[in-house]
Amino acid sequence: MFESSRLRFRAPIASDLVLLHQWWSDPEIMQFQTTGFIRLSRESTNIELFDRWFSDTGNDVGFIITHRESGDVMGFCNLWGANLKNRSAMLGILLGKPYWGHGFGSEALALLLAYAFTELNMHRVELGVFAFNQRAIHVYQKAGFREAGRRRQTLFRAGQWHDEVIMDLLQEEYMAVHGVA
Repeated sequence: MFESSRLRFRAPIASDLVLLHQWWSDPEIMQFQTTGFIRLSRESTNIELFDRWFSDTGNDVGFIITHRESGDVMGFCNLWGANLKNRSAMLGILLGKPYWGHGFGSEALALLLAYAFTELNMHRVELGVFAFNQRAIHVYQKAGFREAGRRRQTLFRAGQWHDEVIMDLLQEEYMAVHGVA
């Protein structure tokens, strides 16, 4: 569907659910996700959730992130909760642990933002990230996101409260950085 030098986005298939379930059940991965743990049980429920998250309903669209050469599944990303009248959407991204720290997150983010702003003509893309996830915040800032606000003390983990940082990027900011008229 879409590709960069090392990554390819493709539509999800049913067999991807096994790996997604492993990631969603891994506390080390899920500590960074604003959705929290997702407990999947019955197969029919899994398929329904999978279909809802990754089907292009006009409000949500999702992709499996694969390695361009090997085809290995590396993660997933989505644009969800789209408000078509106001041309805004939320962004979500998750990479499996073996792919952390190699620039794949930045590359996947760039590909998803290009899709959001040039293909879907979004005016605004927003995301939430926990304040302790400085590595992700750095990646988002590098891509042009700015802090739009904070939801104070939204997460209680390891005996402490943590803020959720709300970040956004406008189409005109994206186009200015990427030289698109």
